[in-house]
Amino acid sequence: MFPWNEDAQPLSSAALELWNTYGVTALDKTFVIILIVGLTWLALKVRTMVISKIFRLTRLEEKQRNTLESLLLSFTKYVFVIIAFLMCLSNVGVEVGPIIAGAGVIGLAVGFGAQTLVKDLITGFFIIFEDQFSVGDYVTINNGEINGTVVSVGLRATKIRTWAQHVVVIQNSEIRISQNYNREKMRAIVNVSVPYETDPADVEGAVHAVSEHMVDTMKHLFLLDEKGEPIEPPQLYGITDVENNALGAKYTVVALVKDVHYFTACKVMRQFIVEQLKAGGIHISYPRRVERKDVEMFYQTR
Repeated sequence: MFPWNEDAQPLSSAALELWNTYGVTALDKTFVIILIVGLTWLALKVRTMVISKIFRLTRLEEKQRNTLESLLLSFTKYVFVIIAFLMCLSNVGVEVGPIIAGAGVIGLAVGFGAQTLVKDLITGFFIIFEDQFSVGDYVTINNGEINGTVVSVGLRATKIRTWAQHVVVIQNSEIRISQNYNREKMRAIVNVSVPYETDPADVEGAVHAVSEHMVDTMKHLFLLDEKGEPIEPPQLYGITDVENNALGAKYTVVALVKDVHYFTACKVMRQFIVEQLKAGGIHISYPRRVERKDVEMFYQTR
């Protein structure tokens, strides 16, 4: 019923030869791809430990170290993945030379067509290299257009979380002026206006009382010397404006505080100064209208 086929043996040999030719080769290529993926995964793990170890040995500040470490980890991840992908393509017989050359031509074309992107990358590099600000710093961008805490600093864009907890993403090339409120020390500057007839000695006494109270109860707000004493406690800088839109004399109080306590120190200084002036019978100036009764009586007598 099933007659013997003399050609069956040669067909089996051909199939075996085909398997030896293509099947073993496919297994070898699959093994190489698995090996490449495994070595890439291992390299990513090792590079994380090496980069973390290197940055721990540096003398950079914590926020600057975290920013640079995050950026370097992200950059090396893309490099390793791209190299592994090209090696896998080369292993399966794809010519990667034209791909790399084509990528160079495409990148050149994109560079000419996307100049803003190139500007973003260059600006981002210098922001990080010059340490203009780091993750966790409170900054003001472009004269107050954006105020908040830096969430992340990338080569293309910077993310800033505002006081209302909104995350604002600004392209690095759009950052023209930046003010950093976190660089070890800040000078708290508080202005207060009082009527012209107020004795300057009374204002100075009120500021001195505020200074003593804050130094005794809130010394941690100020920048301290080696002995643990404030380098520049609250003090009266002087009268900084006498016209002041006809409100009165403007006095300025200054103090050298720690950067992390800048806003708290300013708020507390304003509160205590107002309370101390009120306790001394000194009023904060406000718009007033003065009527001269003697001039009116002069015209009535004529």
